Parts: sequence; C-alpha cells; structure tokens
Amino acid sequence: MTAPLSPDETRILKSLLSWWEEAGVEMPDIPAAARSEPSTRPGREAAGAVMRQTPSAAPARPAATAARAREAGFGAEPPEQDGREMAGQAQSLDALKAALDAFEGCPLKTTAKSTVFARGNPEAAIMVVGEAPGREEDDQGQPFVGRSGQLLDRMFAAIGLDESQLYITNIVNWRPPGNRKPTDAEIAACLPFAERHIALAKPKLLVFAGGISAQTLLRAKSGIMSLRGRWTEYRVKDEAFEEAGSIPALPIFHPAFLLRRPQEKRRAWADMLSLQERLETL
Repeated sequence: MTAPLSPDETRILKSLLSWWEEAGVEMPDIPAAARSEPSTRPGREAAGAVMRQTPSAAPARPAATAARAREAGFGAEPPEQDGREMAGQAQSLDALKAALDAFEGCPLKTTAKSTVFARGNPEAAIMVVGEAPGREEDDQGQPFVGRSGQLLDRMFAAIGLDESQLYITNIVNWRPPGNRKPTDAEIAACLPFAERHIALAKPKLLVFAGGISAQTLLRAKSGIMSLRGRWTEYRVKDEAFEEAGSIPALPIFHPAFLLRRPQEKRRAWADMLSLQERLETL
C-alpha cells in the first residue's frame, strides 16, 4: 500500500495539472486516483505516474492561418525560419502582421490563442510598447485590454490622450502560459518584429511600458526603477527608417506593476506630465 501524498506534494501535483491546462495542451491519461478529492488522496505511485508523463502537443493552428501565410508569400510552417529576414521583408504594417501569422519560430505561438499585434492609430505620434499579452489580450487579440490596459488608458486620458492618439503594441506577440514572464529566447525570437514594427510605424515618441520592453529595446542593463522617467534615444534598428536614426523614448512603469504597487502612481504621474511636456514641443 502506497503512502498518501503530503499537503506540499498534493499542491505541486495540482499546480502541474493546472499549468498544463493553462498552457492549452491536451491532458495526458491521468490515473483516476490522481483526480480524486483530497479526502481520498492519491498515493505516491499515482502521482509519480502523472509527473512522468509528458503532455501531448497543442492542437495544430487553424488552416486559415496557414492559408493567409501562403497568400502573403511566406510559406506555411517552414521547419526553420529567420525572423529577422521575414520581418525585414515586410513593407507595411499589414505585411508585418502577415509575417507574424506565418512565423513559427517562437514556441509561445503553439500555446496562445491569438497573435496580439496592435491597437490604436498606426499614424499616431506616440507608440507604446509593452511586454507580453495576458489572458484578456490573448482572448481578444489586442494588447492592453485587461485591467492593466484599462489603467494604461486612464493614465493617458489624464493628459488628454485617447486611443486615436496612441499606437499600442508589445515586444512579445503571444501570451506566455500562466502570464509568466517571457524567456530571453522568446523575447529574442520576437525582437526583429518589434524593431520592424517601430520602423514601419515611424512614431515621433516612444513609450516603453515595463522593464522587459525598456531593457530589450534600449539594450540596457539597469532595471525599470532606474530607467523610468528618463528620456533617452531609441536607435532605430532598421534601414527602412530614413527620416532619422533615433526616436526619443520614455520608459515608464508597466500598469500591471502599478496595480500591485499603487504607491508608485505618484512617480507614474510625473512620467505622464513629462510626456505631456515633450508632446508640446513637437
């Protein structure tokens, strides 16, 4: 007879099963004992059987995505892809979105529901670049539409700006499972598209919302506490941007951070005032 699981082991097992479901993968065949209520705890052998199993791959992406990719001239699901080359070939924002739809070089795409591209006005003077989509963004296919997005909208509204005066995107275009932070490899896979996105949109000012966005695009080692509120120059990493070699950029706190630490809203308001002042000089 096997020993019952300890409370910690039960918690770990449930966490593993929840993570698989959150990631959108098909669940393996789980022993009945492992799904039983805590009152009939599974033994260690049953739990070990679950831990040793590997979840099957997520369902294939819809055929419509592959069809759009072929129509855009990028081919369907090539075994190896050069994201920088694919991004560089895009001569418009629509073409860049099609390239992302065709790109299979980021593993996040296999667990996400949507490719989250952008919202707002592509011709706006201000482009906001956040970090990665969350659950609501993945469901709706648009960036910053959940609680943090609503706070972001209120922050800009406080200085007289609405969605028609902003162009909003993320550095990573697919939701990481469980809303975890994207890995360095996942960021690197999406980076060519983010850089090309900026080059094609040609904003007058950039706002980097959060440490991941600011550190990656500015090639900075300092954290967001040091970077926020300080104007700097983003060097455009694209030959298509002919009007200037750099864009003024302002790192700010990610609104999700402000929801966790509302005491930092005073600094966030100072950053919004700095942005408003800079806009008046354009």
